Amino acid sequence: MKSKKKKNQPEPVTKKNKLKIYLSLLILIPLVLYFRVVDFQFTKFDDTDIIIRHYDTIKDLKNINQAFNHDFYMDTTGTVYYRPIPVVSFMIDAQIGGEEPWIYHLTNLILHITIVIVLFFFLQKLRIKQEIAFLLSLLFSLHPLSTNAIAWVPGRVELLFGLFSLLCFITFIEYSNSHKRSWFFLHSFVFLLALYSKETAVALPILFLSLLYFTSKEKIKLKEIIPFLAVWSIIGLLYYYMRHNVIKVNPDPELSGTIPFIKNLPAIPITFGKFFIPYNLSTLPLFDTPSLVLGIILIIAFAAIIIKFNKLEWGTVILGVIWFMAFTIPPMLARVYLAEFNFEYSEFRAYLPAIGILIILGILANELPKSFSFNKILKMTLPVFLIFGIITYTHSAVYSDPVSFTNSAINASPNNAFALNLRGYNYLFSDNGEQALSDFENAIKICPLYSTPYNNLGILYRAAGDDYKAEYYFSQAIKHDTLYPKRSFLMNNAFISLSAEKISLKKYDEALIVLKKAENIYPNDSKIYNNMAYIYISRGKNDSAIVCLNKAISIEPNSASYYNNRAKAKYKIKHFDGSLLDFNKALNLDSNLQDGYLNRGKLKIDMADYMGAISDFNITLNLDSQSAEAYYYRGNAYSKINKPEEAEKEWAEAHKHGYQDTVDIKH
Repeated sequence: MKSKKKKNQPEPVTKKNKLKIYLSLLILIPLVLYFRVVDFQFTKFDDTDIIIRHYDTIKDLKNINQAFNHDFYMDTTGTVYYRPIPVVSFMIDAQIGGEEPWIYHLTNLILHITIVIVLFFFLQKLRIKQEIAFLLSLLFSLHPLSTNAIAWVPGRVELLFGLFSLLCFITFIEYSNSHKRSWFFLHSFVFLLALYSKETAVALPILFLSLLYFTSKEKIKLKEIIPFLAVWSIIGLLYYYMRHNVIKVNPDPELSGTIPFIKNLPAIPITFGKFFIPYNLSTLPLFDTPSLVLGIILIIAFAAIIIKFNKLEWGTVILGVIWFMAFTIPPMLARVYLAEFNFEYSEFRAYLPAIGILIILGILANELPKSFSFNKILKMTLPVFLIFGIITYTHSAVYSDPVSFTNSAINASPNNAFALNLRGYNYLFSDNGEQALSDFENAIKICPLYSTPYNNLGILYRAAGDDYKAEYYFSQAIKHDTLYPKRSFLMNNAFISLSAEKISLKKYDEALIVLKKAENIYPNDSKIYNNMAYIYISRGKNDSAIVCLNKAISIEPNSASYYNNRAKAKYKIKHFDGSLLDFNKALNLDSNLQDGYLNRGKLKIDMADYMGAISDFNITLNLDSQSAEAYYYRGNAYSKINKPEEAEKEWAEAHKHGYQDTVDIKH
């Protein structure tokens, strides 16, 4: 006899409903955990260089080609990073939110959630049980090591690279199973996107072949691999050609290659250890002995646990190991200047290697006895999720503003001279001069050969009006750049600033020597020639000044101040027509250039265009109602058109505002 179904008995959770629950949680949990990052500022570490400094370029999608003919920092040369797709993504963000940080943070968050969903399906493609794949994806979604890629805007590189890499694997697996051409073409497209997101994608074919070799149950047929080898090679050659035309930097063996790799070896155990015990997290981490020892112990313990399992899909375990190493090793081939006082590795780069560990954990979980039900595993892992979630929520706050960003690095490594200097720079421009001074001095104590803090002290004292101290510290910055080029950051701005201080102190000969040295190192810096021109104008050598300004304009043709300065030099040698053309060009480039209107007005008086001169002086006074010179020369213009009363009023106003070169005024 059939038993009757109880009315209030809950319906069993179907496979479809279970999937909906999993997907909903994988979206909602990271969304709730990370949503506050949308209100974060820029950290002023790389993000402002990429976005704010080049906003005029990225704000217009018509400039999309520049993402492909410039490096990641939108310079024509200077770095080894060629990553067009992240730059294009920033350009798209700029169409929506302009220069505001929220849109760039929001996009990072959306990308992370998308990756979590894709990871969930990818793990199942590796024959990891759905429930286990869900728990591992959830762990990834809230793992503290993922925070660095999500909350820091330049972490976009890891997010895009991670997304396209996972899609590469899924499309590769789908094609291997179905042999449908659509999957092959999709694979080719996302591989191209991955490679143009980050150069580490050159390692992906090794992983694809490892996937086939170690996990395929059928014998691999060469004819099935050849099309992939062909498309990977074609895309790789195209990428190499385009990158080679942009990246012109010759790699320094101390910064790229074998030597940096050996120095960076601690990154492997430290990254592995922080996956399981995420402590001492930092925005700019340095290698530390406790993290290194802990990482080594955990690697040994993890290996011992794996060996104890009798029945494992060893091919997939090996794939996980290769995955971890393939995405960990390439960044280790590069090292920054002064790494031991700067940052020796980057936690945001653990984003993709962590998936290799998840793959191994998934295979281990697959082999757990049947007594380990999903509910039991969930109860065991729930405390880990809660602890990791709390750590993640707390750690994400270090990306909320520039000072919090640097505080994190200093708290983790008090001897981080780079972080101290960076925090001091942020304090300097937030009117906290005392704290800035302390940070710069401490950075120099830790690393006396580090030139940048000297330069920043020069900026600090220049802002305080102490030209002599500013001159001294700018000199020190240049000294350390010159004597220790391998240990410092060559700074053209230090030369420019030092020359400007010497000009202020009327040390023209010394200023010219500084600028000549700078020209030898930075022949394409327009500011050098502009400062030279100022010295020549001050000495009455206007022809030499014009030659310098010609060079400055050829380098930077859209600088209003350079045209304005050349116009003044031409005016002094009575080349009035050329002077007028330059003033007009300067004011077309900058309609608020008060000095341009004032000096064009003077020129027009000499050219007998008195009404035009009065018009220019009117604009000058609209921009600055306190300009004594504008009143004086407007008075001169009125006197030329026989308006003595108006002229006397203007001269009186000029005298009232402190102009000393006025004519006798009748009372």
